[in-house]
Amino acid sequence: MNVDDLGRPPAACFRRGAWIASAASAVAMGATASRLAAQTPDAMKIGVGQIESHAEGHYALDAGFFAKRGLSVEVQSLRNGATIAAAVASGDLQAGCSTVLQLAQARGRGLPFVILAAGSLHDSRFGDTAGLVVAASSPYHAPKDLNGKVIALSTLNGLDQLETSMLVDKDGGDSSTLKFVELSERIMADALEQGRVDGASLEEPELSEAGKRIRSVGDGMNAISKRFISTVYFTTADWLAANPGIARRFSEAIFAAGAWAMANPASAAVILQKDVGASMRATQRFATRNDVNELAPLARAAVQYKFAAPSGLDILRDIRF
Repeated sequence: MNVDDLGRPPAACFRRGAWIASAASAVAMGATASRLAAQTPDAMKIGVGQIESHAEGHYALDAGFFAKRGLSVEVQSLRNGATIAAAVASGDLQAGCSTVLQLAQARGRGLPFVILAAGSLHDSRFGDTAGLVVAASSPYHAPKDLNGKVIALSTLNGLDQLETSMLVDKDGGDSSTLKFVELSERIMADALEQGRVDGASLEEPELSEAGKRIRSVGDGMNAISKRFISTVYFTTADWLAANPGIARRFSEAIFAAGAWAMANPASAAVILQKDVGASMRATQRFATRNDVNELAPLARAAVQYKFAAPSGLDILRDIRF
């Protein structure tokens, strides 16, 4: 078949109806491609710990809250909040989950972290998701009984050390006499039974997994406040300034995921088992908005106990959403 200089067949060989249909199809395909290009998800890498209080990142990914907001998020499970903070500071991750305490410490050292979304919420009305525990056969029955004893923590100078110190002091003990050691939460119950440590700060899922091998001597979280936000999702000030729209959608997804998990604990537990590697009930409470009154108690306690410099409170002044 002959074609003209635009690559088209002669008019005699082309029925008008067929040409209109072909042109309409081409226009539709072009429009679809344009829409798909416009809808290409924005990519992010975030870091979370392997504990229930960091689980919103997994919920938002697995239940589709990131995708619904046009985000393609890779969730990386890292050892602890300090490791996550280092990865965010270096730019290897765009956001991460850590405690308000660790962010206050970072701001006190001049690191430009900012809060994107409040995460886990401690509310004494809903039971314990963490606690100061001893072996079931231990002679210690109250926080003050642990004066001068060895306490296992997942992270030195972290939230569990602060809450343990406050709990012992409020019970009439002296936290300055405590000897803190860092251990993996997965072996703390063994260490307690073997007498290698006298007490331990445990949270879910290890708290439930330890079962009757341990018993609680107090809830350190309540020593800080009956209700406060303990973890947050955060980024750097530079990344936020360059990506305000992505940041807002990310925050919305985190809040939506937390609300979903609290309303659907059975489905959330399935995700916990798959992504965190523990068979457990989903019991964690989550914040559904940024509230400075709920963020403040932990930051202020950190400054009071000299875990963070006074400038660490600046983290409360830079909440954007």
